[in-house]
Amino acid sequence: MPQAITTLDAGTSVWVDEYIDSVQTPTEYIYLGTSATGTAVLLRKEAAVQKRMHSENIGSYRECEADLWLENEETGFLSRFNEATRNALESTEIKYADGVDGTVLSIARRCYLLSYTECGFATEPDEGTSYLSALMTANNTTAASAARVCYNSASTAVYWWLRSASSSAQFRHVYTKGDAGTYNAAYTSNWVRPALSVAAATLVSDGTEETIYLLPDENKTYREASATVIIGTSAKRPKEAKLVVDVQNATETKFEVSNNAGDAEPVWVELENGGASIALENTAKETDNWTLGVKMYAKSGGKAKIGEPILVVLTDAEEA
Repeated sequence: MPQAITTLDAGTSVWVDEYIDSVQTPTEYIYLGTSATGTAVLLRKEAAVQKRMHSENIGSYRECEADLWLENEETGFLSRFNEATRNALESTEIKYADGVDGTVLSIARRCYLLSYTECGFATEPDEGTSYLSALMTANNTTAASAARVCYNSASTAVYWWLRSASSSAQFRHVYTKGDAGTYNAAYTSNWVRPALSVAAATLVSDGTEETIYLLPDENKTYREASATVIIGTSAKRPKEAKLVVDVQNATETKFEVSNNAGDAEPVWVELENGGASIALENTAKETDNWTLGVKMYAKSGGKAKIGEPILVVLTDAEEA
């Protein structure tokens, strides 16, 4: 059965669907525990992008470039989530050491960077409770420095920004070895590692599942995965097709094939995985060549795996 996210042990991996270039991309996050306001805190396992904090070297987190990008639903980081996931995010109060003001200030955010104290480097100035123990659990280490090391999608250890200013022109960051350092706010090579503030009542898949997924839509206590794959093009009209695809852990699936998938409104025909060949009766196309495509859908309690689709196709110029 699905469970509330706050029932998880700190350090547990939770997978969240991001939509990168419109492609549904399961992305690993670490459940750090609850915030001061009771929301669940998820930290992205991998760094997301390289980004400066402030083009004019101003050491103040509020509405700096990274802060604005993280909260932006149109072109920023929050644009990577569907409406249900964004609705599951709830603002929480975060503290940040302001290098210009010289004090610790507070703002409310749904998406933000961790602080110097949240990473366990110090207890003062107080910018939130340390999540170091959860990072140790997630990285299976008892060494504080190793627990803080972060990699990008190329598996390269990176420097990643913290929201804590160290001066009027600099922010703190975490080195590739997990130690702390500082850089000018305008430095462009450091990476951003987002943290999400998730409403405490949000569900995740059952812990007995192979993978724990965020289930942000309260009306769908299961995970859905879908993709449209373009197989290729042909000058000859595909008139029959048979599908073979490896599917694991799915409780429900649906597959459709089209011979004019490159059109604005393709004609899709449902077929069974591993079943008999089905006729593709469509004889019209808008493009120069016929475009063969497959729509794939899977439903599961946790992680459903769908492999690369293989189509066996008969065209007009061939005989069965």
